[in-house]
Amino acid sequence: MAHTIKVMEDQSAKANSLLFVDDEIGILNSLKRELHDWSRDNGLTILIAPSAREGLAILEANAPEICLIVSDLRMPEMKGSDFLLLAKEKWPDIISILLTGFSETEEVMKAVRAGIFSYILKPWEPDYLRAELDKAIALFRLRRQDETRSRTMEEELRWAGEMQRAILRPSLTTTEGIEFRTSYRPVPGLYCGGDYYDVVSLLPGRYLMLLGDVAGHGVKAAFITGILKAVIYPEYIRTLQNKRFSPAAFLGWLNDRMNFELRRTSGLIITFLAGVIDLKGMTFTYSNAGQDHPFIISNGIPRELPVSGSGLGFADSVIYTEKTETILPGDVIFAFTDGLVEPGAKAKAKDPVRLSEILAANPYGPEFHKRILEAALESAGVGDFEDDVAIMTARLL
Repeated sequence: MAHTIKVMEDQSAKANSLLFVDDEIGILNSLKRELHDWSRDNGLTILIAPSAREGLAILEANAPEICLIVSDLRMPEMKGSDFLLLAKEKWPDIISILLTGFSETEEVMKAVRAGIFSYILKPWEPDYLRAELDKAIALFRLRRQDETRSRTMEEELRWAGEMQRAILRPSLTTTEGIEFRTSYRPVPGLYCGGDYYDVVSLLPGRYLMLLGDVAGHGVKAAFITGILKAVIYPEYIRTLQNKRFSPAAFLGWLNDRMNFELRRTSGLIITFLAGVIDLKGMTFTYSNAGQDHPFIISNGIPRELPVSGSGLGFADSVIYTEKTETILPGDVIFAFTDGLVEPGAKAKAKDPVRLSEILAANPYGPEFHKRILEAALESAGVGDFEDDVAIMTARLL
């Protein structure tokens, strides 16, 4: 039968119990006496078990309240090393200490595999024992604090990701004569990132595609995309009214605006693509500030659009090049951020992603973006992307 000494009145306290397991009742009684004042002063509860079997039963019933196990090595029903291995498998967060009068190399190594914090020989020195217990409990609480911080941070990042998607999500997805699709996949585990995408209706029959990439991941990059969203429409697009929208002029303005907005920030790289689809003239006029080249897919054959210029924020008063391409019904304009073609950069992918071949092998249709994403990962031979990925397509109906 297990025995328990209650030295803490607050029964709602969690993870403030220590479990001592030893087949010698005299040892357990000595530990109770020596640690009584120490446990009371530290708000701890001592649980004891005279066998590994009873120790496991106590763990089954009280694991959430237990922060530390101190076990003997030689016990008749189950050795302490085996007991600690079982405890580690089922309750990996609990710290463990081996307290024994024997030094069997094989069993000690087994206990090491169980992740023991310390190895104390009998007879123990009281001050040393208390010091080791203090360190083990401090480690447990530090880990719990880290876990709480990690959970809090993950919740904050998840919320930031939801807010970013809500802010960036284009209000226009399908309209007469054209179908827009967007897909966004931030770095796994970060929930938000630095890819910017938007579709804006200009004059009747004219639509603006915007796609950008802020270097880096997570909240910092997402914050910059928020700045872009906050300035682009109200400060530039809305002021044009019925004037012609020039992608090159827009990028020149945005470059100057970002130079001012981020003047105290060094090493920040922003690439950006702006393109206007004119359904009446059946043209696509675009300008590119360092973004990966987009494609026009006609009759299943992708054609790369090569015009580009320097990224935003590198220099003042940049003049960007603008080019107009003819488009036909059924054509697909395909724009993307570089995370799509660099999924295995850190893992040294077996082959570079040849996007033109992937586009040619995957005709536009249901789950088009999903198929392109999966094909890029398969081509690189990796399981997931290492950078944010955004895809934007416009299909002429």
